[in-house]
Order: sequence, then C-alpha cells, then structure tokens
Amino acid sequence: MVAPQHVPVARVHSGAANGRRVLFMGILLLLIAVAAVSGIVFAMSSGQPQVALIIGLVSAAFFSRIRC
Repeated sequence: MVAPQHVPVARVHSGAANGRRVLFMGILLLLIAVAAVSGIVFAMSSGQPQVALIIGLVSAAFFSRIRC
C-alpha cells in the first residue's frame, strides 16, 4: 500500500471587494454621471431636446440597472 501524500492546499482568495476597486468604481460612475449631465446640458443648449431626452433616458436606464 502507498501512504497518502500530504500536499499543502493553495489559499483560496475570497471574492470580497477591496478598497481600491470600490474607489475606482465610484470614480468611474461619477465620471459617467458627469458626462451624462453635461451631454444633456449641451444638447439642450444646442437646441436639440430630442437628443437630450434620449441621453437622459439611456443614462437613467444605466443607473437604474447599476442600482439593482
């Protein structure tokens, strides 16, 4: 009979979010929100309310999906 070998088990990393990832995602979402608001303001000042409405609807759908 052969004795079982004791092989060290590799450490499993947990899926917990670290601080840098959370900070990066927060900054990214803030930049997307600023870009959406500035796009709406620019479209309205250019006299294109339909484009501003489309930008607003798409950004609202994006942020409602992120929230859920």
